[in-house]
Amino acid sequence: MTEFKTPIKGTVNMNFNDKITIPPSPFLNRLGYGTGVNVMQLVRSPRAGQIRSPWALKMLNKRVKPNKVYTDRLKAEADLLKRMSHPNIVGFRAFGNSKILYLGMEACDLSLGDMIEKRIEDDGEAFLPRQILKVAADIASALDYLHTKMQILHGDMKSYNILVNGDFVTCKLCDFGVTLPLDENGVFEKSRSGKSVYFGTEAWSAPEVIHGGQICDKTDIWPLGLTLWEMMALMPPHTQVEDDDDSYMENSVQCLDDLDESIDEYFSDKYGTRPAVPINISEKVYAHPLALFYCCTESMSAMRPSAHHLAIAAHDMLEQCQKGN
Repeated sequence: MTEFKTPIKGTVNMNFNDKITIPPSPFLNRLGYGTGVNVMQLVRSPRAGQIRSPWALKMLNKRVKPNKVYTDRLKAEADLLKRMSHPNIVGFRAFGNSKILYLGMEACDLSLGDMIEKRIEDDGEAFLPRQILKVAADIASALDYLHTKMQILHGDMKSYNILVNGDFVTCKLCDFGVTLPLDENGVFEKSRSGKSVYFGTEAWSAPEVIHGGQICDKTDIWPLGLTLWEMMALMPPHTQVEDDDDSYMENSVQCLDDLDESIDEYFSDKYGTRPAVPINISEKVYAHPLALFYCCTESMSAMRPSAHHLAIAAHDMLEQCQKGN
């Protein structure tokens, strides 16, 4: 087993030379999943009277046939994570490639996507403005680090790739398996990307991804804006049916066999557009989150703020919001 260590700030004492015993999957709690991978929680036994923090393990899904693409992607993500150090980026813990290929990361409480799903199930209300602004400030800070220090595009920004600790005490960006290289001007360098190119999950994708155009650092800003919208709307982007479109849906579905195809076409036509503000959201109460949502979802990428400026604006708004309370 080969493991690597990244510098850990503070007084936490962690020994990365320990052999890691991974129980069979049925004895692990699944935290999430993605294409070809599962993310499981590893609860580590106490040692010498010390409590050891749990880890999140990203492992290849055993139900998927061995695939070099997934294997290479996991190795590349491990290599990238161990080179990064930022308070709003999930921390690297270990990488093993003997019997079981795994990437060990710090475990956080919940993904924002799961939190949104839970609130939908409970018929809850929109997240508070301060919670939305905290996500904007923390994740914009993480993106600024990625875009400027690491010169990479995250490539798959969405609520499920944001981890939240506590009551939005800290938000962290995760899942770096499909990052893309940026040049010194923040523009995607296709010559360095290899044979495969991935531009995120369609419902969150920016107009330049859906319709073709220059991919740059601002391409990560659009889906962050949609994530802020999700926290207000409590639904994934582009899944709402506008009142004016009810007749279109009725007329377009001639029989049950046409239903799935018609629905897919209806929603996919909206990809790369700015969704309407939910009717239950007060423009006065949510003035700051809405302002960020609007500027992040400008159709022209040049009109969107950089991650650096977005982080500053969100932080200032958050301070104002907290003082107001």
